[in-house]
Amino acid sequence: MKAPEGDAITIVYCADCGYTRRAIKLADNILEEFFEFLPGGVTIVPGSKEIFDVYLNDDLLFSKYAVQRHYNDREIEDQLIDILEG
Repeated sequence: MKAPEGDAITIVYCADCGYTRRAIKLADNILEEFFEFLPGGVTIVPGSKEIFDVYLNDDLLFSKYAVQRHYNDREIEDQLIDILEG
């Protein structure tokens, strides 16, 4: 089955760090609010080394490593509003 074409979110998270629930919750929030803008859907990808990165297509929206913290409530969703609905 071929994946739908169009905008897509990818969440890469550290499974060993216990970030799985955080990644699933963020994916659920994004799908609930933006499903009509994301024909490519949301993909969560296990990683390592404390990674928690969020991409819109190939563009990095958030990196835990870069900002040295987890995202704040609605931080990523607000970025998506600006990009997808703006």
